[in-house]
Amino acid sequence: MSEDVEDRGPGSGPLRLLEGVRVVSLEAYIAAPYCTNLLADAGAEVIKVERPGTGDPRRAYEPKLRDGDGELSSGFASYNRGKKSVELDLARPADREVFDGLLAGADVLVSNLRPGSLERMGLGRDIVSERYPRLVVCEISGFGQSGPYAHWPAFDSVIQAMSGLSSLLGPSPEEPPELAPMGTMDLLGGVYSVIGILMALVARQRSGRGTHVDASMLDIAAAFLERPLTLHEFTGSVPLRGADRFSPVGSFRAGDGGWISIVIPTDEMWSRCCAAIGRPELRDDPRLDSILKRAEAMRELIIPALEEWAAPLDRHEAARRLREHGQPAGVVQTIDEVRANEHLAARGLFAELDDPRAVHADGSRMRLPRLPLLFDGRGAQPGPVPQLGQDNEEFGVSASASS
Repeated sequence: MSEDVEDRGPGSGPLRLLEGVRVVSLEAYIAAPYCTNLLADAGAEVIKVERPGTGDPRRAYEPKLRDGDGELSSGFASYNRGKKSVELDLARPADREVFDGLLAGADVLVSNLRPGSLERMGLGRDIVSERYPRLVVCEISGFGQSGPYAHWPAFDSVIQAMSGLSSLLGPSPEEPPELAPMGTMDLLGGVYSVIGILMALVARQRSGRGTHVDASMLDIAAAFLERPLTLHEFTGSVPLRGADRFSPVGSFRAGDGGWISIVIPTDEMWSRCCAAIGRPELRDDPRLDSILKRAEAMRELIIPALEEWAAPLDRHEAARRLREHGQPAGVVQTIDEVRANEHLAARGLFAELDDPRAVHADGSRMRLPRLPLLFDGRGAQPGPVPQLGQDNEEFGVSASASS
């Protein structure tokens, strides 16, 4: 991608929306680190508490960049930009004293330790309310702090399966259920946790007291599937893998072999679609005269008609012609195409990582997705990725703690 495309985005720089908010986080892997990464992008001071010597397990994830400035893990850089790192062994009295001091000056404690861990550390709800009355505590876990599954171990794939999401992913009910990629439910758990934290901080402005936020990934994932759950409640049906039987939606091939995604959720859009592809007779076909009928017939009748029309066109031209008729359509982009997308470049989604290690072999700076919001037309500038324990001295951690 040329530099002139890269530079068309809106202005970016450190955001100060949450300036003055201190977040202490007992975190590892994805859900909690992504939550605090978003808070850090918005200007909060995030202090990541890590295990001495090894730190967050994602620090070891490949691929890595290795140079004179140390090594940088792609898996760690994704969710830990702009934070501070301290190494603390909380079973060690001196380190626990440092940690308690951090909490005394903190606004938020985030944890994705197993349920019951804070209580065993003497940080149960009642004690926190008495000792740190203004502290907002957000605990993120697979199944929440209560309920019969509370102590079950969980990773993203387990939550996808148990929430019902996997039952909907795949070509047909006869094929094995599939998984959404890239820690989808971990990331969603992080986003909802940010919402809960901000709600609690707003409430604290009125009451002067912190709130305990219990973020269950299974709760969040199930609530995220509100549409199939609502349809089941209304109709008694059980949506399964394959065609969406409640809305005409699908993908079809254009003449260049590329894919186009289309959804036709109303009678008006169906009329537009028929006009766009030059098949007005389909609009009044009795097999296609309702939304539910069109959903059932999407693969057998509508997709073949779309592919016949698109055979002489490439995917971009076919999608453009549909959009010209007011019919939503978009090409299916690969990851490299997303990275080079002109619209995302114009909005500045990919921002330079402010870290001396984040350099490609050709000397160009790495760009990663920033906080995907603009504030007064400005985007966040991702901060540097902390070295393990780089801020020990600032917070009074003794050298022996990290050895």
